Parts: sequence; structure tokens; C-alpha cells
Amino acid sequence: MIAGLRGTLLQREDDAVVLDVRGVAFRVYCTPNTIAHLAAQPGEVQVTTRLILREDDVSLYGFLHPEEDRLFGLLLSVSGVGPRVALALLSQFSPGVLALAVAQGDERQLTQASGVGRKLAARIVLELRDRLKPAASADDSPLPAVAEDEAMLALLALGLPDRQAQELLVGAEGSVEERVRHALTKAGRVRG
Repeated sequence: MIAGLRGTLLQREDDAVVLDVRGVAFRVYCTPNTIAHLAAQPGEVQVTTRLILREDDVSLYGFLHPEEDRLFGLLLSVSGVGPRVALALLSQFSPGVLALAVAQGDERQLTQASGVGRKLAARIVLELRDRLKPAASADDSPLPAVAEDEAMLALLALGLPDRQAQELLVGAEGSVEERVRHALTKAGRVRG
């Protein structure tokens, strides 16, 4: 129904932004990363949106990249996963890391997201394992997604937060080891 919005950022909230689209203000629930990205953009901003109609609520959820929107839709197809839990998963994990965790059946990792318990994590893995394959990142990196995710997982295992690990991998090329070394060099943890 409403596939996207382009407008001026009026307000930034903890879990949403308010966009002015030709005089109409829309509250769009987003991940913290999306909110930060939109707030940093001068002028008009654009998001892909998904309209959720409930008996007692009508809400818009916004995404920077189509892959996030696709994952959001897949997560909503799982019994027991509502829009807030789906958004919590996308807030906790990048699309590639989330897809890899599901593909590998890593239920423990999924429980790190707010609102996801052990049973729900098991259901997500069961229902999405065959439908959710690790996909290319939103920046259309030419590297295979699995290699990118392995580098990301290595950085997460070293204790780096998800968003920082993502930022450190930007521009990294080569094998998993080379990408991890590049990220750690950028972070100042090892010498080039």
C-alpha cells in the first residue's frame, strides 16, 4: 500500500522518525542504524516502507535497503513474530549476520535480540532455515556473502559490537583473514 516515503526529517525518536511528506507527517519505526543514517542526511530522505494493519494499530516500518524489508517480511511470516520483534532482530543484527545465524541454526545468537526467547528462536530457525539464505550485503559488495559474514562473525567473536564491525569491514577486500586483518588494523588493534 505505502511502499516508500520521500520527505524531510521532522523529528528523531528512540525507535522512529517523523517524516514530512508534502505537509503530511508520517511516523516510521526504524532500526537505530536507519534512524542515525536518516538524521545525518541533509535535505530530503527516502525509506522503503511496510504498512502493518492491526485491529488496534496502523504502523509504518522503514528500511534503508530492500534486503532489510525482505527480511522483515520473512520474519513476520513466522508464527509469534510481530513487527516489533522483527525490528528488534534487524536492530541487533545486520541482514547478512541474521541470515547466516538462521542458516546455521544458531538459536542462541538470535536470543540476543529483545523479545526473542529460546522457543521463538527455535521457531524462527525451523520456519526460515530453507527460505533464508545468506544474501549479499546492502552495499552490493562483490565478495560472496558467506565470506563477508565469516569476517563479521570473527569480529563479533572478538567482542566488537555489530555496527562497529560492519563499519570496520567497509572497503575490506580479499579472503576472510585479509578482511578481518583490515578491520582490526582500522580499529587500531593490530599493526598493518
